[in-house]
Amino acid sequence: MYSFVFITHGELGSTLLSIASRIMDIDVSDRTGFFSIEFSMAAELDKMKTNLESKINEFLAKGHKVIILVDIFGGSPSNMALSLAKKENVDVVSGVNLSMVMYSLEHRDDDSDIRTMVDGIIRSSRQNITSAKQLLEKRDSK
Repeated sequence: MYSFVFITHGELGSTLLSIASRIMDIDVSDRTGFFSIEFSMAAELDKMKTNLESKINEFLAKGHKVIILVDIFGGSPSNMALSLAKKENVDVVSGVNLSMVMYSLEHRDDDSDIRTMVDGIIRSSRQNITSAKQLLEKRDSK
């Protein structure tokens, strides 16, 4: 069983989850956490990290594995999350997009190990990145 924490600039994480939840017609509000970082929040990052760790510990105490989804590797959200990836049954995936969120929600009740889940999330994301022009050219050349 998995829970998900979104750490993004602005409201990206909550927006992606809201859209995915509507498309899939599911509610996972009890298994998600959101932490939005604004550039002006530098003074509040320590407090936010404490709250983040508390939320992750809450999910772990329920026996859930935790995937932290961040918007861009190397940004403040991922830097905050990286130290928490050292915990057992916690991992961080960067580059969050709608297909990743939908895959995560679809597989939230899996008993798979965390590496398998992360691999699936990343594979789903990569499969949905494409150039329409290249696809059309490839189709037309057949």
